[in-house]
Amino acid sequence: MFFNLKKGLVTAFALSFAISNALCVTPAQAASKTLISNGWYYIKNVNSQKYVEVANGTDKNGANVQQYQGNGNNCQKWYLTNLGNNYVSLRSGLQSGRMMDVANGGTENGTNIQIYDANGKDTQIFRIKKRSTGVYNIVSKSSGEKLALDVYSWSKEDGGNINLWKASKDACQQFKFEAVNTDSSKEKEKDNNSGKKEEPKITGSTIEVKNGGTTLSAAISKAKSGTTIVINGTVKSGAVKVPAGVNIAGKNNAVIDFSSTSGSNGRGLTFEGNGSTVSDITIKNASDNGVYITGSNNTFKNVTTCYNHDAGFQVCNGGSYNKFYSCRSHHNADEKGENADGFANKLHSGVGNYYESCVAEYNSDDGWDCYAAHGAVTLVNCQANYNGYCDGIYGDGNGFKMGGVDNKTPGQKAHLDPLAHKLTGCIAKGNYASGFDRNNQSGVVTMTDCTAESNKKNNYNWPANGKPSALGYQVTFGKAKIINCTSINGKNNISGAVLSGSCKGF
Repeated sequence: MFFNLKKGLVTAFALSFAISNALCVTPAQAASKTLISNGWYYIKNVNSQKYVEVANGTDKNGANVQQYQGNGNNCQKWYLTNLGNNYVSLRSGLQSGRMMDVANGGTENGTNIQIYDANGKDTQIFRIKKRSTGVYNIVSKSSGEKLALDVYSWSKEDGGNINLWKASKDACQQFKFEAVNTDSSKEKEKDNNSGKKEEPKITGSTIEVKNGGTTLSAAISKAKSGTTIVINGTVKSGAVKVPAGVNIAGKNNAVIDFSSTSGSNGRGLTFEGNGSTVSDITIKNASDNGVYITGSNNTFKNVTTCYNHDAGFQVCNGGSYNKFYSCRSHHNADEKGENADGFANKLHSGVGNYYESCVAEYNSDDGWDCYAAHGAVTLVNCQANYNGYCDGIYGDGNGFKMGGVDNKTPGQKAHLDPLAHKLTGCIAKGNYASGFDRNNQSGVVTMTDCTAESNKKNNYNWPANGKPSALGYQVTFGKAKIINCTSINGKNNISGAVLSGSCKGF
């Protein structure tokens, strides 16, 4: 879940200013030697490829710092402030704005890393040292720069602990800083005491697209990485491919109407590249997918897809680490009802795709479909409601369909891909088939604090075994984990699941 990052801004800024003065560094000196600019970053360990985070998003003094798979949550965001000579502070993205801190000022191998209230002490100051292009050590000032941030025992697992250890060139002490690109997660670091609320600002060059003005295709032809295309009101367009790093932002109830497209190539927006951000816009009436993604590290916020003739959003063919926040996909329907999901994270999609506070409703097929996915997805506080019927067209109608036999890889026999999908706080209501559906997923799927209500087949459909038609033989599936979940007004098949915590209605 995202948290408000504004609380404590003035205090944190003043503290950073005080620390800079304490180090007797002028702004010119700081600028001349800066390796990494001020800003919000995800910090990724080179060895494990996992991200430094505050464990469980616990926002209190002494909360542990660990590594975990990328999920885009604020517990994985750190605001880096340069203090001169590449000394920096690292402020957590959680609401209180606590700082990364060396527990008890320890100077021994294994000293723990935590978060703590900002205090300006050396325990909250680190130095960035470059190892290679884009790769750095993070050494502790309070240890006399003898100890560096380290993933304990070279762990590659979620929850691997972050501690201090004798500084070395080992990969477990090497980190990359990945800029947080979403405007919603950026805090404006400025000395501004006016108390006035600023309008959102778009950085870099912009091109405005509006009815009677520049067309979307013309704007795309001129755009370069870092350019933001601003959609003003409702515009019409043919299918377009968005170049890597080009952003799209809407204003004045922005809509892109793709009703002029036709056939299976009539996708609305296609993202084959990496690093784009799309926000505050509606995509509708495409003859195929509304949004089609094979690239990676793209971010979608407050994007709605509707009345398209295939899935509203589709991530496939290697698309990885794409993130979706507060997106909605509704009333998408194909002629036969078998393809138009709300969110299709399927057909060889890659790892790390993440959905938070997204809603899929009234689509002809499924809410989420993970058929033949090659990477696990994470869904947090998402909803899949009333899928399986749209404007006279019926489809499969599952809320969250988490699996499927891969019989689409050329040169390979049909096979299962066991994936550890995670669903937290998700709701499935009134779907024409099952709310939470295994669909031959052989991996261990974890559902925590989820609710299924009044789904027509099963609320939770997790059989222990099955005989997928594409395989032709009996399979015993991995045991799903159902933790603190609720079933209301519906049947359940949970022979292939383990209940724990406070489950109700099973």
